Order: sequence, then C-alpha cells, then structure tokens
Amino acid sequence: MDAIQSAAVSAAEQEVRLLSSFGEDRRRLETALTKSQILIDRAERWSFKDARLAQLLTQLKDAAYDAEDLLDDIDCQDQQKKMQAQQSQARQLLHNSLNYLRNLMNGAAKNMKTIHGRLDAIAADLEGLMGQLGLHGDYSMPGNRQMGSLVNEPIVYGRDEEREKVIELLGVPRGQRNHENDSVSASAPAKRRKRENVSVRSIYGIGGVGKTTLAQVVYNDERVVKHFDLQIWVCVSDNFDVGSLSKEIIDNAGKGYETDRMNLSSLQETLKKIVMAHRFLLILDDVWNENSREWQKFYAPLSHGQVGSMILVTTRTLKVANIAGTMDPIFLEGLSGDAYWDFFKSCAFRCENPEDYPELEKIGKDIAAKLKGSPLAAKTLGGMLNEDMDAGHWTTILNSELWELPQKEDDILPALRLSYLYLLPHLKRCFSFCSIFPKDYEFDKSDLTSIWVAEGFVIPQGNMLLEDIATMYLRDLTSRCFLQQSHRDPLNYVMHDLIHDLAQFVSIDECSRIDKGRGQIRIPKTVRHLSICCTSLEEKKLMELANYDKLRSIIIHSKFRRGLDSVTDCWFRGLANIRCLKLSFCKITKLPESISNLKHLRYLDVSGTSIRTLPTSLCHLNNLQVLNITRCPLECFPQGFSRLHNLRKLYPTETAVSKISDIGKLTSLQYLPQFEVRKDDQHKIGELKQMTQLRGCLHIKKLENVESKEDACHAELDNKPHLDELILEWSQRSSNFHHETEVLEGLQPHKKLKKLKIRHYGGMTSPNWLRPQTLTCLSELHVKNMRKLTELPCLPLSLTSLVLNNVGLKSLPRLWDECQDSTNESKTQQGGDNSSSSRSRSNRSSLLRNLHISFCSNLTSLEGWLMPHYLPSIEAFTVKNCKNLTLLPPDSFKDFVSLKSMKIVACPMFACRRELILPPSINEVVLNRCGDLDRSLPGCLQNLKSLTRLAIDHSPHITSLPEQVMCQLKSLESLSIVQCEKLSSLGGLGALASLKDIDIRRCPKLADSEPPMFDFTDEVQRAEISLSIDRTTLLKVQSLRNLVPFIRELKIMYSSEREMFVGEDRELLRWFKSLKHLLIRSCKELNSLPTELHRSTSLQKLSLDGCFSIDFSPENALPASLTELDFRGCSGLLILRLAKYKSQKNL
Repeated sequence: MDAIQSAAVSAAEQEVRLLSSFGEDRRRLETALTKSQILIDRAERWSFKDARLAQLLTQLKDAAYDAEDLLDDIDCQDQQKKMQAQQSQARQLLHNSLNYLRNLMNGAAKNMKTIHGRLDAIAADLEGLMGQLGLHGDYSMPGNRQMGSLVNEPIVYGRDEEREKVIELLGVPRGQRNHENDSVSASAPAKRRKRENVSVRSIYGIGGVGKTTLAQVVYNDERVVKHFDLQIWVCVSDNFDVGSLSKEIIDNAGKGYETDRMNLSSLQETLKKIVMAHRFLLILDDVWNENSREWQKFYAPLSHGQVGSMILVTTRTLKVANIAGTMDPIFLEGLSGDAYWDFFKSCAFRCENPEDYPELEKIGKDIAAKLKGSPLAAKTLGGMLNEDMDAGHWTTILNSELWELPQKEDDILPALRLSYLYLLPHLKRCFSFCSIFPKDYEFDKSDLTSIWVAEGFVIPQGNMLLEDIATMYLRDLTSRCFLQQSHRDPLNYVMHDLIHDLAQFVSIDECSRIDKGRGQIRIPKTVRHLSICCTSLEEKKLMELANYDKLRSIIIHSKFRRGLDSVTDCWFRGLANIRCLKLSFCKITKLPESISNLKHLRYLDVSGTSIRTLPTSLCHLNNLQVLNITRCPLECFPQGFSRLHNLRKLYPTETAVSKISDIGKLTSLQYLPQFEVRKDDQHKIGELKQMTQLRGCLHIKKLENVESKEDACHAELDNKPHLDELILEWSQRSSNFHHETEVLEGLQPHKKLKKLKIRHYGGMTSPNWLRPQTLTCLSELHVKNMRKLTELPCLPLSLTSLVLNNVGLKSLPRLWDECQDSTNESKTQQGGDNSSSSRSRSNRSSLLRNLHISFCSNLTSLEGWLMPHYLPSIEAFTVKNCKNLTLLPPDSFKDFVSLKSMKIVACPMFACRRELILPPSINEVVLNRCGDLDRSLPGCLQNLKSLTRLAIDHSPHITSLPEQVMCQLKSLESLSIVQCEKLSSLGGLGALASLKDIDIRRCPKLADSEPPMFDFTDEVQRAEISLSIDRTTLLKVQSLRNLVPFIRELKIMYSSEREMFVGEDRELLRWFKSLKHLLIRSCKELNSLPTELHRSTSLQKLSLDGCFSIDFSPENALPASLTELDFRGCSGLLILRLAKYKSQKNL
C-alpha cells in the first residue's frame, strides 16, 4: 500500500511540475497573441501605403491564426482528457494523465514555443518598419479628406429629388412667408421631432454615394441662403474634439472673436451668444463620433439658436445619425437609371462624344450596371477607362473585379476602406468573412450569426449568449452600411456590391472563392476560409483542396452538382482545422467515419442531401455546436449522439428528432423544433428538465403520453427563461379530459412567455397559470380543437393576437381591465362609493391587433365585446364558420380607426339591424355567406381609399357596383365576385385604375347590356390584369370588354361552354394584345380551342387542366409565340399529341 501511495505522490508531483511549465508556456503564447492582434489592428491602417508593411502584416496574421489553432487544439485535447477521466479507474487515470502530459510536452509545448517565436519575430520586424515610416505614437485615421462647402462637380446628376426633400426638411418654405413665421418643416416626421429651437437631421449612406455633394448642393441653394441668416460648414472627420469644433464654428461665423486663448467654457459661452442671435444652418460633414456624451456636450450651446435653426450631419453610420439626430435620418442610395449613366459617361468619355464610340458605349453600360449607382465608383472606373479609348482595355476592366484593379488614394475602395478601418477587430473578421459568399447572396440572420460563433469571431460578454452578441455585431455592421436588410425578407441581409468588393479587398490572403468564369483562381497557402460557387469542379481539384491544411471553413453553395462522396474522406483526413463545413443540397449520400478527425468542427450543414445515416464517429465531435440535417431522409441517429454536450442548435426533420435517445443530455441545446413524448424512459417528458438553454419555439406533441401532473412538472417548463413560444399538443384521438386537465396544470411555462398555442386539449377548464398575473408578457394566444372548453380566463392587455379555432366558448373571454372593473364594482357595491367605481375604468386599453374566430358554434354574439374603446389597436378581424353567431355591432366598425382587414365567412345567421360602416383605414374586405350583413353593400364601400382587396361571395342581396361608389376605391388591386345571383351591373369597374386581379364567376344576371363594340376607347392608364371568369360571354359586358387590351392572364374555369369565342366574338380575340398566359381549367364540355387562338402574337403560355372533351391539332391550333405548354386531365390521345408537340418545339 505504501508503494502505491508513494507512486501516486510522485506521479502527482511530476504532474504538477509538468502542468506548471506547460501552463506558463501557454500564458506567454496567449499574451503574445493578444499583443499581435493589437499590432495587426494598428498596422492595417497603413498597410496600403507600403508593400513591405503589407507583407509583414500578412505574415503576422497567419502566425496569429496558427496560434489560435494551436490553443484550440490544446483545448480539444483537454476536453477529451476530461471525458476519458470520467470513465477511468484511479490508477489508470494517473498513468493516462502522465502520458497525456508527456505527449503535450513533446508536441503542443514545442509548437507553442515555435509559434511564440514567430509571433515575436514578425511583430518586431513590423514595429521596426512602422518606426522607420514614422507611424508610431498618436495618429489620426488615414484617408480622411477635408471637403469644403463649394460644389466640386460642374454638374450634379440625379439628385434633384433628394435636394428638394432635404431643403423642405430643413424648414425652407416653398412659397414666400414672413421671416418670423418660418420654422421646422411640417413634413418632418412626428415620430422623432423634438420641441427644440435647433433640429438635427442626418444623411447617412456608404462611402462615395454622394452625401457631401448633396449637402454642398443644399448649402449653396439660393432658397437656403435666403432662409438662414448664418451658414457655417465644418468638415469633422475623425477629429470630434468639442473645443476644436466650437472654435472652428466661431471662427467661421466671422464675428471677430479671438478664440486662440479661450478655454472650453469660454468657447461654449461665445458660441451660445452667437447662435442666440441667428437662425443658422450648420453642416457637419463626415462625422464619425459615436460618443453620445461628447455629442451632447458639443450640442449644448448650439441648442440656443433661434427657432428654425438646423444642423445637417453627413455620416456613414446609422448609429452616428441616431446619436446626433433629433429627426429621422435620411438614407442616401446610389444614383439610378439614366442619371447614373449620364454621370458615368461624363467620367469615362469626358470631352469625347460617346456616339462616336458605339462599341465602348455598350461596354460602358455593362460596367456602369456593376457599380450600383455609386458616383465615386463611376469616377474611379471612368478615369481608368478614359486613359485608353480601346475596346480591349475597356473589356479587361469589365471582366475584372473592382478589388483587382489599381486604386489611387481618393478612389472608391480606399474611400470605403476607411469605414472598414473604423471597425473593431472582431467586426473586421465578421465582415471580411462574408467575402466568401457570392455577390447578391442573401444571408440568413440565424445562419450567419451561428457561423460567426463557430469561427470564434464572437467575444464572450458576461452571461450573454454568444448568439445574442453575434446579433449585436450584425446590427452594428448594418448600422455602418456594411450590410442591409433584404427587401424580400427582414430576417435576411444583403451586401452592396461595392461593399462586397471591399470585403474581398481586405481579406485577399485569408478568404478565397472559386467562381465559374473567373479563370485560374490563385488560392494563397494562408487561406482560412474557402467557398465554391460554381456548378462543378474537377475531382482532382477538389482533392487538392486537402493540401490547404490551414482551412477553417469550406462552404459549397447549393448549385454545385458534382458528387462529393469520393472527396469527403480525403478532406476529413487532411483538413484537421475545419470549424465550419457547409455542404447543403450537395450530391452526397454519406459522411465517412473519418469525420472524427475534424475535432475543431463546430458547424456542420448537410441539409438537403441524401444522407440516411450519420457515422458513429460523429459523436466524438465534442466541439460541434450546429448540426443542420433538414430535408435529409435520415433514418436514425447514432448511439451516443447525446454525448454532443456542446451542441447548441439542431435542425432535424420533424420525424428524425423523435429518434434521438436521451436527448435531455444535450443541455446546451438552444433550438429544438419539437419534442414527441413517449412512454419509454428515453423519450419521457422529463428529458426536457435540464434543457434550460432552449429558446425560440418549443413544440411538445403527444401529451397524452404524459402519465400525471407530477410527470409533467418534471419538464420544468417554468425554468426555460429563453423560450418565446410554447406549443402544447395532444393527439386528436385522446379523450381522457380529467387526465389532460391535470397534465396541462403541470406544464406551466415561465412568466415571460410571449406566445402560447394549445391544440386538441380535451379538458373542460383552463389551467390556473393561464392568467394575466402569471403570464405577464403574453402577446399571442392560439387555442384549437378544444370543444369541451366553455370558458377562458381574462385576457392580459399585452395580448396582440387571439385565435380561437373550434372552441366550445359561449362568449369571448373578458379583457383584464374589465375583470378589474368587475372586481372594483363589486367592492364598490359593498362599500357604497360609486365614484371610485367610475374612476376604476382606467385609460389603459388592450393592445389586441388580430382577432380570429372560427368554428365556434356555441358563440352567438359579439356585440358586447367589439367595443372600440377596449380594442383601439385592432387591425385584423376574422370570423369564419360560426353557424350560430347572430349579433354583430356593424356600426361600431367605423370607430376602429386602425382596422385594416375584415373577413366574415360562413356566418349565415347574422341578423344585421343596422348598416355596416367601415373605417377609411381598411385595406381588405371579405364578405362570404354573412347573412343580412351584405345588405350594406355597396354603400359600406364609400370613402375606402385605402382598400386594396375586395371579395364578395354568396351575397344574394347585392345588385350592382355603381361608378359613384367604385370610383372612390382608388387603391383597389384585387376584386373577387362569386355567386352573387342578383348582380346585374359592373358599371363602376372602369373607374378602378389600380386593378390587377379580377375574379368574376357564377353571377348569372351579368349580361351584355349593349351590342358588342371593339373600339376600346378606355383612356385610363392601368396595369396589366389577371382575369378569372367561368364563361367567355362575360367579356361582352361593357366594363369587362374595355379591359381586354390590358389582360395579361386569362383564366377560364368551370365553364359549361362547348365552344369559346365563336361567331361575332371571334373578333374579340384580336384585341388581347397583352395576353401572355391562358388557363382553361375544368371545362368538361369544351370540345376545341378558340379557332382564332393560333393568330395570337403575344401568348407565351397555355395551360389545360381537367378538360376531358377537348380535342385539337396543336400544329394548327397553337400560336408560334408559345414558349410554355402545360396539360393534365385531358384525353389520353390529346396528351400524347401535346407531349410530342412539346418535345418537337422544345417547350
């Protein structure tokens, strides 16, 4: 025993010595790395001035990356050691620990000293060179330019609209006014206007977009000069020193003050005295200051200017604009269309006549289109083009990336680079990484921030989640115009093409992208991030990528079509430093077991591939944070998958997630789309207990498998503070209502939950926790298929959306304010003080914006609930399939001043005692089988100038749509009228100039009111139209006939006609001059196509669906203009004929 103890003590002492030595080496390396990163940030500011400095900077960055990789490698080994230690016996543990440390000393420790030496040597050389160049000590940001108030351009192109907007926002009157009555423009947005004498307006946008030029044009406008009795221009740049700026403003005011000996206090008192006597305009050009305290100190004396004084700031960042501005900032975009081409021509051709160079003019237009309206880019490339008026020279520039072309200090990329230099180091890395994505790529917010976290770009801050910090980075880059929110999806982001060129420019040695058509791409040996954006690449070249052993990222975009099964094993064996691997929608069927070599891997996306199983070795990837396997036919997860304790986001298919055993061990998991409860031990609801990091939405299914309330409590949903949305769902076949009541009671979420959805709950009562006092932040409540539930508790005022679908309620739940009022009234009756009861009705009101009620057959009245003073924010009101609902307050709708959408469908018992009156705010009205409510048509459509969609269905009382009503619907784009049996006139249709989509079917009394005429004299300017009808004879109706020349798409559906456009109607087809698409669907009696159809010169697409009787020869019946032919549900013979024709014509 003594020998064993002695050996243990000796081993422990040896381990302490080794650890101490190793730990000291590590600390030294970390210190050297930190110093190197600070030096990198400083040196980047000057790297473009000296090639030697740029080369040393590249070497230092490469060494710093190597140091990071080594430290990460040591951390990986430490994690592995700890996991092994949990499974080892004491004696074996000592032996393994010593072996581990000896291996470290022989491997990692040696590498640490080597890399440390590299860092020190390169850093010393770099600092020495910077000293020789005089770049030490205090320095201002390089590249800042001083601009005065005079316009540098002989002609300013395309800014007339922006100039007028800014002048108006400065408060300059359009007409003549008395001087003393002029003040801040009434058009300034009320949202940010402040009651100050001096207002601040900011213009922001990317570098080189023309902010300063616009400010100069405004400053020198004659109207502005007359309006302000003092004008001052100051170019600020990065020198935001309150004293210096105050002195410059005083000096520029020209009042003769001696400022050289004034301290800050005296300067500010003097400045205050000057501005108090004037209505002034101050232009602060090129502001970078983000310190709000400094701004407030600077602004304090200026705020005493006379009423109507204005400060106009130009800046590149939204953050600066918001700090400085008292009014909404103006985002300045590039020049557009002809104006940009005119400016580009003036730069590229100068004194030459472009018409003398038709070939160059064509090339020039292609170059201009790449620059996205940037005036400075036009100057940069225009100057290059003008050097040689040769087509070969111009074509070379066209085929080059902007970042590959030589740039002078005042050209576009150096100008944009200045914005990059102002970024903090971690933001620089996030930004430059984006260069590996192609231009016009839409970044998914969640995806991009997850990759930044995986790459190690995100610096921890206290207890904040790394993803939240990354989102802050994204907002910061967006504020600085490096990214912009997509117009198509607010959760996506895009990068301006010129900013993308900048990203490539600053990351040339770290990021590479393989594109089609760019010739031989040089991939530097220092590359860390690589993407493949072409459709295919030779297998040999794919294999060669394994030689770039410093790679941290490989991203292959979804259009890549070559199979990867033969190369992934080669990559996984050679690229040990990979952290991000994105292979979504690639042709890959399996992942090799060698994936375990990727011990640094944190992000793996194989979504949309054909992978059916994951390798067992995947479970050894201890650093894996994100795994995306959506749209994969995954059959199972490997045993031990739950050992991935660092997994933060799992994106599985809905069926696959239920196959994960012991999922509760994934305690770092943040995203879990759904959890399916089973009765076996590895899938019970208690698995959720330790998953406290879950965020976003959690959908729990098959709750009938929860055994009891105690079992439900084991999930500890109240200990999931990051969850925003909770969906609780039973199977529809579940029927034990008492058991379900108990289970629901045990599923209480945390009090800050925002969205709650309950489905197929069979209980008769709601849980005690579904109360405003408990769920204080609830904004959405959706309940579905709860037929036994007859009552809900009071609703919180915070609720913005209430959806009731197939619920047994006899009346709607009361608002929390009403419940409070009822309580107070009860107390009042007991205490006898009526005045306090009336005062108890507070001014608080519900935030409810969306109310959706469907299939609630026990509901009979809404009269006591739809009260405008309780629902002032209501925007959307929908009632569907409530067969016993009879009472609705139709005259109350006029007071819902925010209402935008009203849909009443299949509520046949409505007894309308008063006329429906709609508010002017409404933009969508749907009335379908709504009892007597349709008696208010068309009168209720008066003055609805915002209405864009009107749908009337099964309305037996409407007889006409008169012009005096319809002409008021100036915004109407979509009109649907179906099964209105008494409708006989569409007289007002011609007045709807905005109409784009018309659907008129099953209106038997609509007939031709006069002989057909084909002069088409409708002079209304209108958009092209999509028209759906159920019989072609409707086109004889005058109001529809006048629309024929504008019809882009004609849909003929469910017609009983045997022939179409016959007799005198043949002539009508000739007037379909805009027709691109003809759809004929479910016309079972139709036996042929219109005989004149083959003469059409505009028709591009023909669709036939469910026309069993139709027969024709495509060679004779179809027009030559056709480019697309779709058909189904026709006779077998015709289908064969059309298929052959389609193949012959390559349609």
